[in-house]
Amino acid sequence: MRLSSLLAATLATAVFTLGGIAPVNAIAGTPQEATTELAEQGRTLSLRATKAYLMAQQGITPEASRRILTDSIARMDQNIATLHARKLDDLARSKLAELDRIWGTVRAQLGASPNADGARALYDSSDALERAHHHLSIALNANAPEASRRLVLPSRLRALSQRIALFYLYRASNLMTPHAPEVELIYARGEFPTNLSRVAKTDGLPTDAQQAVAALSRLYPAYHASTGKLDAAPTMLKNAPAVMDMSEQVLVITEKLLAALLAH
Repeated sequence: MRLSSLLAATLATAVFTLGGIAPVNAIAGTPQEATTELAEQGRTLSLRATKAYLMAQQGITPEASRRILTDSIARMDQNIATLHARKLDDLARSKLAELDRIWGTVRAQLGASPNADGARALYDSSDALERAHHHLSIALNANAPEASRRLVLPSRLRALSQRIALFYLYRASNLMTPHAPEVELIYARGEFPTNLSRVAKTDGLPTDAQQAVAALSRLYPAYHASTGKLDAAPTMLKNAPAVMDMSEQVLVITEKLLAALLAH
């Protein structure tokens, strides 16, 4: 979802290290929360898959990039199939149909051999995919109880962890004019600590959620600093392996935070 879309959208609803793929956390929570969580995961996965495509296209940790891309596509397929099996109202079902259409296009792009033209195309198409997941989440939450909003900010943190890495790569790649990805990167870097601070101040966080917040507070500053060095493309690409590794580490902790909330 581009910066203009993020600014315009209402704040609604809205694993992994490079060395290996962690098991997917089981989704708990209420039936409504579990269903919405599938859509929210899709927002993150759309960003993560495109990140992995750019990693492969730029020759950044090739084995890890293939593993992340394969995992992200597989999880997206599984989540969408699960959503189809859930009981949805007409509005949510129509949003899911639109998601299906866009995913078919993006999946084909992600499955092609990584190249510059494909990376440029994904800049817009993966945004459309993330936006489709966002619209589905809004539809699923239309009649949800207020308590479900406890997941909004943590879900946003999870997506931001990948948005930062993705636009770092677009800024570093020289695939397009640097202004647009740079604006997106600056915005995402500003949003993450703001949202993390708001989550930390939430009353009644369970102990395991508090521990995840503390871990993010320790880990994120290094990620923030490393993605703020907007040097010439060769320098940024030289630092990219470390940045991508940190993006996966931050993602792991945001997943733990959401799992902790869904378990209580």
